[in-house]
Amino acid sequence: MFTLKNKNVQAAIVLALVWLGVFIASYAQNQLAGMSVQFMEHYGFTPEQYASIYSASQFIGIFFAFVSGILSDKIGTRNIVLIAAGMVLIATVARIFAFSFEAQYISNMFCGFTGMFMAVNRAKILGGWFPPATIALAVGIATTTTPVANTLGVGLTSLMPSIEFAFIVTAVVSAVFFIGWFLFGKERSDEIAAAEDKAKGEDSGKVLKSLVEIIKTPWIWVLCGGAFFLMAAQVPLMAFTNASLVNARGLDPVAAGGFATAITIGMGIGSVVTPLIVKAIKAYRPVIVIYAVITALGIYFGWQMPVGVIMYVVYFITGWCLGALLAMIFTWPVMIYGREKAATAGGLVQTFVLAGASLALTNITIPLAGGGSNFEMLFTIAAVYLVVGGILMFLIPDQGKKLGAKKKAAEEQ
Repeated sequence: MFTLKNKNVQAAIVLALVWLGVFIASYAQNQLAGMSVQFMEHYGFTPEQYASIYSASQFIGIFFAFVSGILSDKIGTRNIVLIAAGMVLIATVARIFAFSFEAQYISNMFCGFTGMFMAVNRAKILGGWFPPATIALAVGIATTTTPVANTLGVGLTSLMPSIEFAFIVTAVVSAVFFIGWFLFGKERSDEIAAAEDKAKGEDSGKVLKSLVEIIKTPWIWVLCGGAFFLMAAQVPLMAFTNASLVNARGLDPVAAGGFATAITIGMGIGSVVTPLIVKAIKAYRPVIVIYAVITALGIYFGWQMPVGVIMYVVYFITGWCLGALLAMIFTWPVMIYGREKAATAGGLVQTFVLAGASLALTNITIPLAGGGSNFEMLFTIAAVYLVVGGILMFLIPDQGKKLGAKKKAAEEQ
């Protein structure tokens, strides 16, 4: 491991590696969405098998997301991420040579390891390099990785010459991350390490105490429920938009991938711009109501829109609103429980995020939607999920009021 003399340069490198670690998981998954039809035809998989493989990377996180923070504390964030990166590298290479359902499922499942550990420990790692004044910006930049990965995974994969070539690209990216983290991955700066090590004795038992305090509050369960239903809505949209446009509307895979990309582009822009809107009006709830309604309508009607500009705009706006709602879910643990408890609360929320992404799709959505072939029923169910998630988010005390309070306090100081 190299420690650079320029702290700011190494902080930027660590930020880039955190971004790339989450990118690999999302990119590997959304490659499947970008070539869903070809993928099923190439390997002879049914829609049910495709849905299981697509959500496999989230499924394993259900059992590990909550404890990943504890594991990181035990053996160190750098070490746990390095182990995860090695497993992902092996999985992405194995995926190239996997021809059975079982082999594809297992290899895709382990492709999500770095994304899971980075998602839970993202704030902790960046908090070890960036001061409080810039930590929000650093985390904000890191959270753009998912929509970017979705856009590239869906949009570029449909242009690639073969499925094997697409999988090789992912393996190369995972190799770059493994080498980069091995050389430069460091969970905190020397200054912060010294301060934390000095106070280490005072923090014994804090994780368990924080966990007990968090699970006693009703809002963590409402937040987890909102996370579950939002992801249960997002995954069918991303996984089956391409297939619905090819099979039901008669588009070629490249054109279908272009429309699906509009969703991910909208997600990236919406997740960055919407916080500025919330800051201006100092309220989340009006935004939640408007965005939830728009997203539910977009999920249901998007694939039925006239092919062309109208369909692209509908999908873009749908992605804008959906991306903003998901960004709120990932931000609120910090705003509700503070930085000291954010990792514990975030780990619990992440568990429900992954459960919504995997269990709901394979056990509820796909069976009710005729094995994934009834697109009208599939997107109807996804729209209902979104409405339920929006209602749960609305019930949570409006965190937008805190933005004004924090700004006023900062000015007084």
